[in-house]
Amino acid sequence: MKLKFLDLFAGAGGLSEGFVRAGFCPVAHVEADQAACFTLRTRMAYHWLKSEGRAEQYNDYLYRKISRSELYSLVPDRPINSVINAEISKDSLPEIFIKTDELLDGDKLDLIIGGPPCQAYSIVGRSRDKNRMRGDSRNYLYVYYAEFLKHYRPSFFVFENVTGLLSAKDEDVIFISTI
Repeated sequence: MKLKFLDLFAGAGGLSEGFVRAGFCPVAHVEADQAACFTLRTRMAYHWLKSEGRAEQYNDYLYRKISRSELYSLVPDRPINSVINAEISKDSLPEIFIKTDELLDGDKLDLIIGGPPCQAYSIVGRSRDKNRMRGDSRNYLYVYYAEFLKHYRPSFFVFENVTGLLSAKDEDVIFISTI
């Protein structure tokens, strides 16, 4: 049985791609950027078609013989709907949990992977910002990752570490979890 995983702050799916290739089963990918979500959906279509011995249909998409919507129509809804286009925030967490729970369909989540956008707390990001990233809401996205850990209690998690995560501070903002 394949271990099931959730990818948070998924971007275009680099971490997911590695885990899928290693034999893990993605349940959901949560990403705020719409263009990255199209890439994720397209990769999910590819992996499904490949598993069905129909990778040539993906090649038809690559060579522009079929459109993206035609590609997606060749795949069941579940792989395409595994991509949740949402910004992770206090307000969006309940809806993301609901969608992820529906995709899990009663199964246990084994693994959570991901790492919040690093611009706000990376040393390079702070050095390039005139306010040194103070007041940037991205400073606290790692806290939401912890909310997913509390909600799902996976056996494992992989959190992308960024130099500067622990030293990034915003004295004007206090985050209190309400979940």
